[in-house]
Amino acid sequence: MTKPLLFRDFPRPDYHGNNIVNLTASIIRGRGGRSPHRPLAGLPPAALRPYKKVVLLLLDGLGSKQLHRFILSGKGRKFLALHPWQKITTACPATTAAVVTTLATGASPTEHAILGWHLHLSDLGLDGTILPFVTRTDTPIATPDFDLKKYLALPAPIATIPGRRVLISQGTIPTSRTSLAQPWWTERHSFENLDGLLRQLRAFARSPGRAYAYAYWPHYDSHCHVHGPEGRVPALHLAEIDAFLARAQKALADTGTLLLVTADHGHMQTHTRIDLSEISGFYDTLASLPSGDSRMAQCFVRPARVKEFLRLTRAAPLLGACACVSHAEVLRSGILGPGRPHPALKNRLGDYMLFAAPGHAFLYPAALSSRKHAKYGNHGGLSPDELDVPLFVVTP
Repeated sequence: MTKPLLFRDFPRPDYHGNNIVNLTASIIRGRGGRSPHRPLAGLPPAALRPYKKVVLLLLDGLGSKQLHRFILSGKGRKFLALHPWQKITTACPATTAAVVTTLATGASPTEHAILGWHLHLSDLGLDGTILPFVTRTDTPIATPDFDLKKYLALPAPIATIPGRRVLISQGTIPTSRTSLAQPWWTERHSFENLDGLLRQLRAFARSPGRAYAYAYWPHYDSHCHVHGPEGRVPALHLAEIDAFLARAQKALADTGTLLLVTADHGHMQTHTRIDLSEISGFYDTLASLPSGDSRMAQCFVRPARVKEFLRLTRAAPLLGACACVSHAEVLRSGILGPGRPHPALKNRLGDYMLFAAPGHAFLYPAALSSRKHAKYGNHGGLSPDELDVPLFVVTP
């Protein structure tokens, strides 16, 4: 007989000095700002103070397990296998929207309440995909005159860093609506490919004065979604990143620039995908579409249908495929990180969360959705594959 999964058996982020939140605290304090969070073990703020420039480069989707497998295969000889790195944990949810917001603000998910790729916005009467700022049916979340900065009300310890704070990202990301709701960036720079990113990093390092830059590379994550983190295409792209990092290190030499390289989450190779819309009666128990991510689905349940919802989570195909955890238990557990809760946190967090078992992922499409294709790499849940990420500290 299949046994239910228990929330207490899942790994947790370590916010006691070994987390992305702690990394941001070290950066903020080390650059003269103020953070309410404890610094990262192994990277005290004092270690960052001597450097003229600090660059944090985020490689989307590169988990420690993926990096370790790549190095063990004999690859990464230009940079990744040549430099020591420490394993840290990312925040929960282990997904881009939540973690890049943490890195761009210095706040934990508890404090900023960006809780997944799909975000429940009850006060707007919709579920949105917050980074591209569209609804689940790909219409804009709000009109151009909507004050997104005021609405999101993001706390930003990073804004206390004195001097230049530079955002470097691909394409239109630096000037997207969600990005522009972060007004503390004093400069925004765009690029299209790794060569362009290298030019931006070189220009930043050689610019006058002290400054901090946060740079973002998205494409490794995209390859892992399509092919799975164990696929050939992601490995080939990681080899390109390895060569790029060697070039970046050389370009930053003699500029007094400290380079930090990390990731927002890892990936889980997925063999079982469960379409929640195809479970008879499941959507009928909900007040709105599930939100969150493919490995942590947040469910907003009609009060009169709670018993039926819970019954469905205890039967096939969900029995043994996930742990169903209440809103209150998630908040008590502290998995969303330390700090003062954002005013919208409780309304954006599901009544119940489905944390997927290893190798499992959820689909929860909108009505008449044409995009129900399976992804072979997924994240957002609680596993070492997703939570453990590398940190390289490369001194000039």
